[in-house]
Amino acid sequence: MRYAQYAPSAALAPVVECYWILEGADCGEPQPIVPDGRPEIVLHFGDRFDRHHPGGRVERQDPAVLVGQLRAPIHLACPGRAGVAAIRLRPSALPAFAGCAASELTGRTVDLDAIAGSTASLRERLAAAMTDRERVGLLESWLLGRIRGTPARAVSAAVEAILAAPAAATLPLVAAHAGIGVRQLERRFLVDVGMTPKTFARIARLQRALARIAGGASLADAAHACGYYDQPHMTRDFARLAETSPAAWSASGADLTRLFVSDRTNP
Repeated sequence: MRYAQYAPSAALAPVVECYWILEGADCGEPQPIVPDGRPEIVLHFGDRFDRHHPGGRVERQDPAVLVGQLRAPIHLACPGRAGVAAIRLRPSALPAFAGCAASELTGRTVDLDAIAGSTASLRERLAAAMTDRERVGLLESWLLGRIRGTPARAVSAAVEAILAAPAAATLPLVAAHAGIGVRQLERRFLVDVGMTPKTFARIARLQRALARIAGGASLADAAHACGYYDQPHMTRDFARLAETSPAAWSASGADLTRLFVSDRTNP
C-alpha cells in the first residue's frame, strides 16, 4: 500500500488537518482502525472497502463516507485494489461541514452523498487524476463550497491543550486554557467534538502510546513516556479503545492499522 499525507491550504487549515491518499493491492484480512480523535471524509476512486462487524457480518462501504468520531475500532479490508482520497478534519470541525452536532455522528459511518450531494463526478475526476497534488486540488475545491464556518476558538484551544499534554489535561486546566467554565467546556465538547474531553484525552494518549510502540519503544517505556500510572493502566486503555493488548498490537503485522496512527500526537 502507498500512503501519503498533504497539508491543507491556508483557507482550509482551520478545518482540515490533512488530506491523504491510499493506493495499492488488497490488504488481505480485515484490520482494525483505532480511534484517533478525528472525523474523516473518505472517497473511494478504486475498489470499495469491506467493513467487518462483530458476529461475522460483512458490509461493503458506500463509495463515499463520512466517518464520525470513533470510540472503538472498526475493521476494514479491501478485497481488490484500493484507491482512496480522504480529508482528515480537525477534531472540532465536523459541525462546520455536516451542519449538525458532532455527537449525532459519533460511532457512525454514513453515506456522504446523503449529506453533501452526489460525489459521483468528484470520484470520477479523482480516478482520472494523474498525481496526488491534482487529487488534493479536487478535494480542496469540493470542500471549499461546503464548509459552513470554522470551529469555535474556545473549543479549538481546548483541543490543542489536550493534544499538547493528554496525561495532564484535567478539566479545570483545559477549561482555563480555553477561557470557559468546566461545565460549558463539557457541553461544547460534546457538540463540537462529539465526545467528552476525558474520552478525547484518553484517545490522544493512546495514539501517543501507539506511535511510541510503532517507533520501537518497549511497552514499559511507552507507558511511562505517555503518562500512564503503570503498564497495566495502559493495557486497560488499549482494551477499552483499541480492543487489543499493547503486546498484541506491537506484534501484529497490520500495515493498514499502522497508517492511521496519528503523527499529530507524537510527543
